[in-house]
Amino acid sequence: MRPFLGTAGFLAAIALTLCACVGGTPDATPGNGEGAAAGALSREQARDFAWQALEPNTSSHDTANWEVIDLRPVEGREIAEEFEGRPAYGCPGPTPSPNASLAATKVYWLVQFQKRPATPPAGATPLSPTAPPNVPEPFIYQAFFLLEPDTGRVVARRLFCVIY
Repeated sequence: MRPFLGTAGFLAAIALTLCACVGGTPDATPGNGEGAAAGALSREQARDFAWQALEPNTSSHDTANWEVIDLRPVEGREIAEEFEGRPAYGCPGPTPSPNASLAATKVYWLVQFQKRPATPPAGATPLSPTAPPNVPEPFIYQAFFLLEPDTGRVVARRLFCVIY
């Protein structure tokens, strides 16, 4: 008796079954904070690319003075109005390139940095009330970045700067 599918048919059936199983997973959906898509940047890579874009505009150039307070995939329609047409003015460092237009259905990495509060170094003597404060990041207090999910290219940014 001859097999129903034969070797080639059997292999094709297995390949189709595997393809069907590899489709989207709950971790690959936007908004759950895990990832934008299979093969896309990891959370750590997204954070690193955003830091590389922020670092030239910082005063301290030190990641220890910054914390990531939001890091998640978002669709362009969710966040477009926060970035489009909003350049950063008065910030130190190089002038950022203009923000690109966002595709409404495309998924981007959103990375939000906030400066850490100034604290005296360990072992430092108590500060005098008249001494100037030690503020490692006196000019930028918050930064938002949108990144391409596969390449890490910065598509849009917003820098919130103190204007004296």
